[in-house]
Amino acid sequence: MREIFGGAHGNRLEQAAYTPDFMERFWRIGAEGFWKLERMQRYDEGDFPSWLAFRGGEWERSLRLIEELRPEYEEEFGKITGSGIGLHRVRIVERPVTPYIQWELNILHVKREYGEKVSVLEAERVAPYEREKPLPELCVLGSEAVYVLDYTPAGVPDGATRFTQPEVVERSRALVRELYGSGESLETYFPREIAQMGVPGTGR
Repeated sequence: MREIFGGAHGNRLEQAAYTPDFMERFWRIGAEGFWKLERMQRYDEGDFPSWLAFRGGEWERSLRLIEELRPEYEEEFGKITGSGIGLHRVRIVERPVTPYIQWELNILHVKREYGEKVSVLEAERVAPYEREKPLPELCVLGSEAVYVLDYTPAGVPDGATRFTQPEVVERSRALVRELYGSGESLETYFPREIAQMGVPGTGR
């Protein structure tokens, strides 16, 4: 990733500062859109109800709670797409699929129906990018900024480093777009690889 950031200086933001900074920039990114790269195979989702049900071994309840979010997602994504902002996510998946990934892809499958485009890429396909270390977690906001997201060892969000140099943002967006184009749409991946899986374990 050295070639993307090229020694550029980023601004470190603690979690409390990252969220408002992100949201303030998000609504002005326009047609260049939102591009996210997810590499980790497990996160801590805090007090999110479906996550808590999943962690508690209540798989069917966790899925019902996802379904109950449809009106909220319809409103949220309707506002975003109505503003001309495209949403794109690359989800890297290792084998065997972790319980967390199985759970998350059920959420992304629902979000996809309301406008978030998700591309799934098997981990072996990104090996050429990971000779030194795994790909970072990235959020690219149009030409505004790119955030390198940080997490604690337990997967709890821990702020981000923000880069706003145009060349760094462009290179980051180009990387995520390249990976996105190399993956498979969740629309076909989910029914074939995820929908028929059994009840997962409760480990993250």
